[in-house]
Amino acid sequence: MKKHKQVLSRRNEVMMYYNTRPGEKIHLSDQFTNLLLVQGHHSLEFKRHELLSFGQERIHLQESSRPQMEIKPGQLFMKMNDKRAPNITLVSGVAGIGKTVLLQKIVYDWANNQCFNNFEFILQFSFRDLNLINKPTSFRNLVLRKNSHLSKGLDVVFEAAEKLLIILDGFDEFRLCSSLAGDCYITDPDEEGDLVDIIHSLLRRELLMGASILLTSRPTAVSYIPVETIDRFVIITGFSERDIRNFFLKYYQGEEVGGQMFLRVKGNDVLFTLCFVPAFCYIVCSVFKQDEGECQKEPKTMSDIYSRYLSVLLRHHSRPQLTGEEPLTHTLRNLGSLAYSKLLQHNTLFYQHDLQAHSVQLDTLVNSFLDETCVQEPDGVQSVFSFTHFTIQEFFAALHYILEPEPFPDLMNVDTMIDYTIASGFLDIFQRFLSGLLSERNQALLSKHMEMDKATKSESYCHWLMAGIKEHCENGSSILNLLHCLFEQQNDSLAERIHPQNVRVHIGDNVLTPVDFTVLKYFLDMKIGDLEELDLTATNINSAALRNLQPYLNQCERLWCGENKLDFEAIGLLCELLRSPDYKLKLLG
Repeated sequence: MKKHKQVLSRRNEVMMYYNTRPGEKIHLSDQFTNLLLVQGHHSLEFKRHELLSFGQERIHLQESSRPQMEIKPGQLFMKMNDKRAPNITLVSGVAGIGKTVLLQKIVYDWANNQCFNNFEFILQFSFRDLNLINKPTSFRNLVLRKNSHLSKGLDVVFEAAEKLLIILDGFDEFRLCSSLAGDCYITDPDEEGDLVDIIHSLLRRELLMGASILLTSRPTAVSYIPVETIDRFVIITGFSERDIRNFFLKYYQGEEVGGQMFLRVKGNDVLFTLCFVPAFCYIVCSVFKQDEGECQKEPKTMSDIYSRYLSVLLRHHSRPQLTGEEPLTHTLRNLGSLAYSKLLQHNTLFYQHDLQAHSVQLDTLVNSFLDETCVQEPDGVQSVFSFTHFTIQEFFAALHYILEPEPFPDLMNVDTMIDYTIASGFLDIFQRFLSGLLSERNQALLSKHMEMDKATKSESYCHWLMAGIKEHCENGSSILNLLHCLFEQQNDSLAERIHPQNVRVHIGDNVLTPVDFTVLKYFLDMKIGDLEELDLTATNINSAALRNLQPYLNQCERLWCGENKLDFEAIGLLCELLRSPDYKLKLLG
């Protein structure tokens, strides 16, 4: 037990940022995200809808009088509201919101006897690492694979399963996440089977029935989880405004510079909203600290921030630092090729032979984006690589699509989109990066560092995007991610190319975030036609959001607001809408 706690403490005591220098340590206590508990509902589908959240609905949640929803990490498995303590807790949050850091903090605190003292043992797994398992194995072997020091004591741990906590981090990165079904169960820790069956058996409590499980996932993969097995749902909300300010002060090591930079970001609504996500907040700080004035305009979108981040790093890597005389474009294209192929395979970890297959050489530039770790395999210790963050992989995958004359497979091809189930959402962030990278401003920025074909692919993509928006407006399909892609373009002239016969905007069944509202307003401001229908069903919309949208609601013919907890102020706003002399509303549901 003592040895295991020492190992877990050492593994989790520091957090790594994207360009952390060798020897630099950033302790967990420096930054941490808050949590809000999401109350369950009788409808399992509605539980899913509540989980499909950026996590930034802090404004609504903080203003509501439900303080009992706020919990601390140590309370995740405590009995609350006179209900029994949960066995399986799901923590959901978008990319970069801090899910992995949360788990690091929990494990580190447990190893140092600071929390979760009701558990005598914790076993920590990441799906990123589990993806390397490609043959039948047993749960015992999964544990010993990275915890050989437990070889003599595992039987005791398994026998007292009710005192065991199993942590499974990053379900959305699991390459077999969509295969978690069927009735093949593993019931014994020593029984060999496919990895997906072991995970399925743990979640179904067929394996180590008394154990508790803490599972994390991006919202896009939640639909693959057997929701009926989850006892408690939690969303990570990211930083509050005070947290963002504190982050800036710590990053810039002082009130004077940190305070000035915080005010600079706060003045940019979109940028400030993105900073609620800790990973984005770090990139914004990093860019502003190193930017020497190459770009005069403030970044407005997620792809703007990442493009600026890449540009900053490229400026600090001169040709003599790179291996051989390989052009910079080739280096980035090879890295992007690796990112693209592995993204489509749901892989976030890869070996040396994967790097070789894509001609990726480990020079100082590449090392800015890749992490290297060592894992114990049956045939010895091997180096395993990953991008420093999943969003970095998604960004480079989009960059590859742009740099490659004929990307294969071509995700803009309709048949390919169906094959890769793009509708499931796992490529949403990739699509947003792709749109932003094909915008004129980011093409101009990055073309200073690499060879880019500016015209052909951008025009082809815009045609695809406009056609998609037109089709979704006409048939009322869910359109939110396409609107995000349009927002990433930041090209108002595109409105002239969208001519739907009617405008039906369906963004229901998504807990809307401040960024979502910004994206929606950006689209509605384009005035591509009369707003025939706006579906806000199950979006957790509140009075502040309705007031913000009021100018557009006055022009709407059919408005859907069902499955929302509307307070008296929100109801009053809808009544104002009906009393307005120029309202066009024909149906309110």
